[in-house]
Amino acid sequence: MHPRAGRYTASGLRTSLLSVPGAVGAEAVGLRPIGEVMGCVVSRHEDVTSGLRRGYATALDRLREEAVALGADGVLAIGCTVTRVSAALHEFTVLGTAVRALRGVRPPRPFTTGLPGPDVAKLMLAGWVPVTLAIGIDGATAFDIAMTSRPGTEAPVPTDLVTQVRAAARAEFLAAVRESGADGGLVTSTTLRAWPLGRTGATAVASVFGTAVARFGAGPAPTVSLPVLPLDGDSPGAGR
Repeated sequence: MHPRAGRYTASGLRTSLLSVPGAVGAEAVGLRPIGEVMGCVVSRHEDVTSGLRRGYATALDRLREEAVALGADGVLAIGCTVTRVSAALHEFTVLGTAVRALRGVRPPRPFTTGLPGPDVAKLMLAGWVPVTLAIGIDGATAFDIAMTSRPGTEAPVPTDLVTQVRAAARAEFLAAVRESGADGGLVTSTTLRAWPLGRTGATAVASVFGTAVARFGAGPAPTVSLPVLPLDGDSPGAGR
């Protein structure tokens, strides 16, 4: 048993990172919080893009290990953070609340999502279930010797750079959704960082975070629901 899960079992206490509305929303659809779970890694990398991918993947795998050890059916409200430890070292941390289904069929492996309890409740009442946290990341560098000689006008090279990395990160997110076997994906946040390299270069890194979701029923849908981006081109209300 994972050491943290062992401490939970020995103490008999249930911990949660959910807000009161989050916990109530989860309970409303039969998901009871059973413990907060975490995954972290400090890694050294030379390439920013591949380093981010490996860091997040490793931290999420460790979070899932804790969830499995607790006997969880899912993890809600996962937050991902990256902290710079030194010029070459970065710490990746993911935190969430493990939940257990009080009824119905238990999934073969815990689902993961960054959505809070109320949004998961809306999703499930609308006939969708979260499958996995999906992340898309891309980065690139471009150079233009005339980048600083056109004051007051658009610099096309860095403009194209940020456009391309955003599109590539979104494409990677969609690929992760498809690979999970889900029917669609919810984008919950996007990030973009860009910085100069000397006087003629620029680097940009874009990330897309969201949840892959699968259709399991027709609803009824609540009056206010989350927009689902289907992969098959059908409307969000159409099931497979």
